[in-house]
Amino acid sequence: MQLDFGLKKCYRLSLEDYGYPGDICYWLRMDHLKDGSPEWQVLFEYYMRQQHWDKWIKPGMTCIDIGGHSGDTAIPMAVLSRGTVLSSEPNPSIYPYLEMNCRINQHLARFVAVMDAVSSKNADSVTFGDHNNMMCNGGIVEQIDPGTQENVDKQTGATIDVNTMTLETMINQYLTKEQQDAIGFIKTDTEGHDIEIIASSRDILLKYKPVLFTEWFSSYSPWASKKLFATIEDCGYVAFNPETMAEVDPSIRTCEDLLCLHKDNL
Repeated sequence: MQLDFGLKKCYRLSLEDYGYPGDICYWLRMDHLKDGSPEWQVLFEYYMRQQHWDKWIKPGMTCIDIGGHSGDTAIPMAVLSRGTVLSSEPNPSIYPYLEMNCRINQHLARFVAVMDAVSSKNADSVTFGDHNNMMCNGGIVEQIDPGTQENVDKQTGATIDVNTMTLETMINQYLTKEQQDAIGFIKTDTEGHDIEIIASSRDILLKYKPVLFTEWFSSYSPWASKKLFATIEDCGYVAFNPETMAEVDPSIRTCEDLLCLHKDNL
């Protein structure tokens, strides 16, 4: 496996304080000029306790991690579920780090790391652009409205072509029937492509009614923010601030991410 960047640090974190005495997890951090990740325990605590994933991810769940980056979200999912974690990261510069971090934590769960992007169609060539950050992050360049497109264009530097597939195609290709039936938590953080992912995954969301954790992209235009919430509602979900669990008003940005629950589970 060839790495575009080196390794800055290998973290080893005891899980005893999280209710798993004797267990540990690891995280390999990229040595990348544009990577601003905090120390591993700070990052781990953010998802586990500040965002309250320890409340929403249950043992035996299948978790789906769309926009997996280097595995920093897949690992907390694995710690909590001890089931299956399907993590998608189409950026070829970042994917090797995701794969490595999944591999060294395979004592926690069954990881499935894939390099296809989740989108509304199965395609061999869709443009992915970085955020002028040397391919440390980024997403599919096509956006849903001119205002968001203008914001994304200002951020985009280098571009590459990536493969895409629908979420339904991905889970049918990589998960068994038993693993699919256990889908309970889906996270999507794709730098603005989340609306299209949620809309095209409507049948999956209606079938399994998982907890949905999605980015509220900072570069969305007001129109796109309204579209995001309308799409969430169309799938039968209500959006909450994950830290306070207050229902979110789409006209007032109070958080960076949304914790969405199906109305049948409220």
